[in-house]
Amino acid sequence: MLLALVIAATVLKKKVGDRPNRERKVNERDTAWENVQENQMWCLQRYRKSDRARILNAQNIQMAWGTWSAMEDKFFRLSSGQFFRAGDVIGIDRGLYRHFGVYVGDGKVIHYAADDGDFGRNPSVRETTIKDFSKNIDDIFVLHFPGEGRAPEKIRKKMSRHYKTEKRGLCDFLFREKYELFSAEETVKRAYQRLGECAYNLTRNNCEHFALWCKTGVSASRQVDRFVSELVGI
Repeated sequence: MLLALVIAATVLKKKVGDRPNRERKVNERDTAWENVQENQMWCLQRYRKSDRARILNAQNIQMAWGTWSAMEDKFFRLSSGQFFRAGDVIGIDRGLYRHFGVYVGDGKVIHYAADDGDFGRNPSVRETTIKDFSKNIDDIFVLHFPGEGRAPEKIRKKMSRHYKTEKRGLCDFLFREKYELFSAEETVKRAYQRLGECAYNLTRNNCEHFALWCKTGVSASRQVDRFVSELVGI
C-alpha cells in the first residue's frame, strides 16, 4: 500500500495553481495566447497549447500566471474587488508552517487557535478577525477547488514572485474520489458547528484538517503529507 502511494505521489508531483510571477510586459502579437475575459483593470488570457493561463493589468504587464482553473477564479476575484468570500478556505504562510481557517464573512475567520497564537495553551476552534488570523501578513491565499474530485490549488491575493510553488503530493489522493464540495452557506454552517471544539491534534486534527473538512467533508493535511513524503524520500 505504501509503495503504491509513493509511486502515485511521484506521478502527481507537478506544479499547480498560482505560480510565482515575474512582472514583464507581454508581446501583444503573441498568437499563442488568447483573450478570454477582460475589463478596465485586468485581462485573462489562456495559452492555446496547454492548461496555462495568465492575468495582465491595464498596461499589458503579466501580473499572475498558473493553471487555467486557478487563474479564472483569481481574475473574477480581482475584478469583483472582494477577494475573499464567505465559505472560502484561506491560509497564511508562517514560514515553517501554514495556518488555515474558514472565512465566514464580515472580516471574520473561524480556525483552530490558542490563547497566545496558533499554538500554545487551550487550542480550540475560535472566531477571530482576519487581522488576528493573518497577524498583519498580507500574503493570504485562498484554496481554489477545481471540482470533479481534483485536489485544491492555491490562489494568492498578493501578486508576487517570491512564494513557493505548490506541488501535488500524497494528500491529493484523498481527493481522487469525488468529494462533496459544500456551498458557501453550508461551509460556514459547518465551521460554526465546531466552534469551541477542543480536540486539536497536530497530525490528525490540525487547522488544515478542520478547514478542509468544513469545505469538502475530507479531513486532510498537506503539511502532514509533506512530512511523510520527506520521511519516505519523495
